[in-house]
Amino acid sequence: MKSIQSKYILIGAFAVLTGAFSGCGKDANTAAESIEVAKAPEGSTEIFLTAEQFSTMEMEWGNPTQGDFSNEISVQGTVGIPVEGMQEISAYFGGYVSGLKLLEGQAVRKGQVLFYLENPDFIRLQQDYLETSSQLAYLKAEFERHRTLYGEQISAQKNYLKAEADYQGALAKSQSLKKQLSLININADQLTPETIRAKVPVSSPINGFVEDVHVVPGAFLPASGKAVTLLNKDHLHIELFLFEKDAPRVHPGQKVEVSLPDSPDKDLIAQIYVVGQSINEERQINVHAHLVNEEEEKSLIPGTFVQAMVQLDPQQSWALPENALVEVDGDYFILVQKEKMAQGFKLEKVKVTPGAKSHGKTAIQPVKGVDESTVVLVKGGFNLL
Repeated sequence: MKSIQSKYILIGAFAVLTGAFSGCGKDANTAAESIEVAKAPEGSTEIFLTAEQFSTMEMEWGNPTQGDFSNEISVQGTVGIPVEGMQEISAYFGGYVSGLKLLEGQAVRKGQVLFYLENPDFIRLQQDYLETSSQLAYLKAEFERHRTLYGEQISAQKNYLKAEADYQGALAKSQSLKKQLSLININADQLTPETIRAKVPVSSPINGFVEDVHVVPGAFLPASGKAVTLLNKDHLHIELFLFEKDAPRVHPGQKVEVSLPDSPDKDLIAQIYVVGQSINEERQINVHAHLVNEEEEKSLIPGTFVQAMVQLDPQQSWALPENALVEVDGDYFILVQKEKMAQGFKLEKVKVTPGAKSHGKTAIQPVKGVDESTVVLVKGGFNLL
């Protein structure tokens, strides 16, 4: 279909309604398809649009709007968990696992017992602490007695120094054993010979959920062995991967529109928090972004793939719907309504320079005479140019 560009050219519509054979049906689109136009004189900037053509081609009018527009960088990423939200549960001392009933995905709370460890060494550790603690009172009294005697020059210095060494050594050993007991969740201050136990609890240090279970009941978990992986979803972030060519264009504070695979029509707004300072083997940098609305983090699942648009620094600009701009030989034009008459509309072809695109609109550089009062053909213009 060709269109017309001409000063005061009236475009007429006609219909071809003849049939070569009997029984042929009438085409519902005949009227629309039969609108033909002649080529306008070279260099013409005015077009006449008939009311019939406007209606048949379902064209629409609109006005330029002003707002903040920015170029965008399309990137991919995932939903990530910060380091403080990941916990590997391991053992300071080896032991046999018992009481383990965890399932992957199960929620756990801080302080909850995850499983128990059993080891005869736990008994000896408690015994050593109680024996050392019981000697402290005596060694302390001996140390103070020899200090007094030495001060009065009644006792030899070596007796005083030996008493001091014995007391300080026992005190150091007692404190060391106390700290070791705290690592296996035994309160040394409440420990008595009657409360010595061979089985100690392993508790969760965070609120979260179980990601992986690496041991089974009855297995021996060696010291530093990994037993359970826990994750906390309270502070999820968006981990983006930018190519190195885009690295100089991003910085903390820029907005990011994030879309999830299961809800592509709903965008989550995030803000860049940290930009990586090195390029990885894939020639990319990592960018961390936090959701502006923290309540939306509850709907995210760690590891989920996301598509994102990084909004570069915005600028105020006039904008029109993308369909209002028509490309002709590499240049872009809009059709501005100059006059409305009974038989149609007189339009002027105006050259524009497009800029950033956002939400179906394209920013344009300022053009003399184009403002919010300008009436522009925003749909169907490609039929006339």
